[in-house]
Amino acid sequence: MVDGYRTGISGIGIFYPDGTETQRKGVKIDIEANPTIEGIAAGKDEILEKAIEFINLNL
Repeated sequence: MVDGYRTGISGIGIFYPDGTETQRKGVKIDIEANPTIEGIAAGKDEILEKAIEFINLNL
């Protein structure tokens, strides 16, 4: 413990449902979302909107 901070490391792995590991490989991008000039001009967050749309379709 240094200056009141404590850290820990687990040996538990994190895996995708198909069994492949997530660590040191990055996130699998399977839904593409890009901002557009029109969306930026309108003050929209099109990437966030796409994420919310995906979540609502999969509830």
